[in-house]
Amino acid sequence: TNLVHNAIQAMESGGTLTIATRKQENGIQVSIQDTGAGIPPELQSKIFDAFFTTKSAGEGSGLGLHICQKIINKHQGKIEVDSKPGHTLFSIELPIGSPEKSTQHSALSTQQ
Repeated sequence: TNLVHNAIQAMESGGTLTIATRKQENGIQVSIQDTGAGIPPELQSKIFDAFFTTKSAGEGSGLGLHICQKIINKHQGKIEVDSKPGHTLFSIELPIGSPEKSTQHSALSTQQ
């Protein structure tokens, strides 16, 4: 929901939010695209850093994208961003494992 919320906030004057999913050979891809202001190139390398925010004081903690990336990485996935004025695309790729592996992984995760 953080990615969707950020996309909506980036389109202050309205715009289009597109969410798409696609099955890949060994996983799934989720794409979240907006027609907002875009992320300036000089900030794109920092957006996943903990506590980095472009929002005013009190409006954001700077943890949303950092936590998204951590969760995706924990599931052996990846997240990438492509942004320019009028277009930002976050692409998430997650592997699909067998139900047995998923159950085992979940059980191990809850014991940590």
